[in-house]
Amino acid sequence: MVVLSGYETVKDALVNHAEVFADRPHIPLFSELTKEKGLLFSNGDIWRVMRRFTFSALRDFRMGSKMIEDKITEECRCLVNTFKAYGGKPFENSTVVTTAVANIIVSIVLGNRLDYDDPTLCRLVTNIRENIRIIGSPMVQLYNTFPSLFRLFLGSNKEIYTNLAEMQEFVTKTITNQKKKLDVNDQRSLIDAFLVKQKEEKPNPKLHFTDVNLVFLVSDIFAAGMESTSTVLRWGLLLMAKYPEIQIIVTYIPHNHSKSSNIPVCHWSLLGIYCNVLFFHAACGLNKKRD
Repeated sequence: MVVLSGYETVKDALVNHAEVFADRPHIPLFSELTKEKGLLFSNGDIWRVMRRFTFSALRDFRMGSKMIEDKITEECRCLVNTFKAYGGKPFENSTVVTTAVANIIVSIVLGNRLDYDDPTLCRLVTNIRENIRIIGSPMVQLYNTFPSLFRLFLGSNKEIYTNLAEMQEFVTKTITNQKKKLDVNDQRSLIDAFLVKQKEEKPNPKLHFTDVNLVFLVSDIFAAGMESTSTVLRWGLLLMAKYPEIQIIVTYIPHNHSKSSNIPVCHWSLLGIYCNVLFFHAACGLNKKRD
């Protein structure tokens, strides 16, 4: 075990010697569930290849530009319309907000969005949220600390394995369908980009772009992006309700910036800076304090 102390030492290790300190720690449950495939819990060459591919694919799909922004804007409109349907009455927002975030990930990874009441999307969101809840439970923490001692107790709880199997079945079916209609000259999703890489890599005896890696990569992207983003957004909603004077400013700028749309966009620099400082960072800060 190596223990690093002090800002400069930690920075030097993570920035100047990133390759040496890049490996993930061995967490028994995650290693068992993921087989150290995909992106989040892999190590070595697999992690480097998957990380490089994911960043490259997202850049190709214009991550951070108008292409992705349009997908987010479309989802915002659907989410706002869903909120309006409650007519100003109180409602439980965690499910619909999480579903909206999941839908953005679906549109990037799979190439198209789904309706909020789509049974596949609803089941996908439920499975991920349930597994995140289980992973944070005391029994799982004990298992990760003393795997041999608590393996029997964890094995009696099949829910986490069933949820993961359902999600992987959905991703596998999607991959099979995407293969049938794949056009190497018209890549519409991250899965398409992966399948093209898979074709290019076939002569290589050390294959990284396998269907198994793709299944875990897609699962990782859903798990990593869905719950954290939706939690920050819900903290933001709470802040807007608690501080109506801030809400007025945030809604005033869009209404007076464009007569054609009430949905904020990135090139509205004044709104972007204001929301980034007062809304996003405050919501993230409260979320971290809660954790």
